Amino acid sequence: MKLARHLAGYLPVNLANAIASFGGVYVFTRLLSAEDYGTYALMFWAMMMIHTVCLTWVEAAGYRFSGAAEASGDLADHYRTALPLMVQAVAMALIVCAVMWVFLRDRPAYAATLPWIAALMPINTIVQTALEAHKAGQRVGRYVFTETFRLLTGFALGAFAAWKLGFGSAAPFFGMAVAGGLMAVKELVWLVGKARGGKTSRARQMQWMRYGIPVAAALVLDLIVSGIDRPMIAALLSDGEAQVGIYAAGYGAAQRPVLLICTWAAMAGSPLLMAAYEKGGADDLREAGRQLATFLLMAGVPAAAGIALIARPFAEVMIGEELREGAIRIMPWIALTGLLNGLLVSYVSEAFQLSRHTGERALLMLVPAALNIALNFILLPRMGLMGAVVATVAAYAAAVLLLSIAGRRHVALPVPWADLAKICAAAFAMWPVIALLPSPGGWTEVFLKAACGAATYAIILFLLNAGGIRSFVRQRP
Repeated sequence: MKLARHLAGYLPVNLANAIASFGGVYVFTRLLSAEDYGTYALMFWAMMMIHTVCLTWVEAAGYRFSGAAEASGDLADHYRTALPLMVQAVAMALIVCAVMWVFLRDRPAYAATLPWIAALMPINTIVQTALEAHKAGQRVGRYVFTETFRLLTGFALGAFAAWKLGFGSAAPFFGMAVAGGLMAVKELVWLVGKARGGKTSRARQMQWMRYGIPVAAALVLDLIVSGIDRPMIAALLSDGEAQVGIYAAGYGAAQRPVLLICTWAAMAGSPLLMAAYEKGGADDLREAGRQLATFLLMAGVPAAAGIALIARPFAEVMIGEELREGAIRIMPWIALTGLLNGLLVSYVSEAFQLSRHTGERALLMLVPAALNIALNFILLPRMGLMGAVVATVAAYAAAVLLLSIAGRRHVALPVPWADLAKICAAAFAMWPVIALLPSPGGWTEVFLKAACGAATYAIILFLLNAGGIRSFVRQRP
């Protein structure tokens, strides 16, 4: 199975992502105060918004059109188109950072993060554009090296800056900027080399903009669904930054594992899906879609269920004491948002991106974004942090349902209903097993319950033959 080979190839970068993500929660919730951790979470979301608004459209278009450029043999023109568009996009991002600094200069904890965020704008777009090209071209080894180095070195440097240099909320951004900068130099040389001899045109640049800007608009709305609750928590709840810190810690511990699994599947499966759409027939597309959807569900459902079932012991080992109790209450539901978010971004949205109806996707995402904002305004003052969780779950569920129905008009991606039922049954079987196990506390309890839950899930999955797993296992050498 080609998907299995690609999943294995991308495994190292996903392990690095897991180390950086879990390590970030473990280290920074202990080295930073609740207020500083909340400030970091708010500014990280702001950085993602700036990047998505100003830069993501170039990266998305670069990925989408690379397949056609490779098939037609004009990759030099393709990369020559990317470079000037990147420069224009970075200039806009830096202007936004400067405006933000003017408004935040009287708030030292926030202002201290902005120089590093500004540095990350060109760094991230160079690296991300190159990574999208490597992914589309199925250059797995180069992708893995660049992203693994950036993730692990950035985390290590950020932790050192928080521990020894007293950078506070700016420490994680410092680490990302230094590590990313090293990789940006290498990847910029590669991009310039690939663009040598190529030509661009206004018509080609406009084609990129027509495709990429709606993608970016849709992703901005995705970020509103996933993150607008953080500034709203800071504005509507007392002790706002500390409450954001609790909320972000719960997100980091509960949602990130599920999203990492979905991202891993998408790294391997999305290029195969695009290749099937561009070069194959309807049968090839259905098979690629079925494999991607089945793996997303097969890995994402038990991950979300498992985190919900061991939320307390997991939080006790992962999250600093100042933030822990508040995070435990929201983690089971946050795990569900991770699954919904993963399905939305990594599978449901593919119908619009493959068919290039990205503008329609952006318009549709207005509905869950508006729903999330409205529910936060209503529920936060009444329910506290749990109100933000309810709003986010409702918004993601609405987004998945709405885009699934609308997307089938363009690309009828398969939904493996029978396999989904088997996967849910296997995940449900974990609950009585985990409930009956002793609770010794610490990492012992986490590993014991996670291992027994995973083993139970795997056995039931095999017995039910979800996704044809028995045949797949028997075919392995």
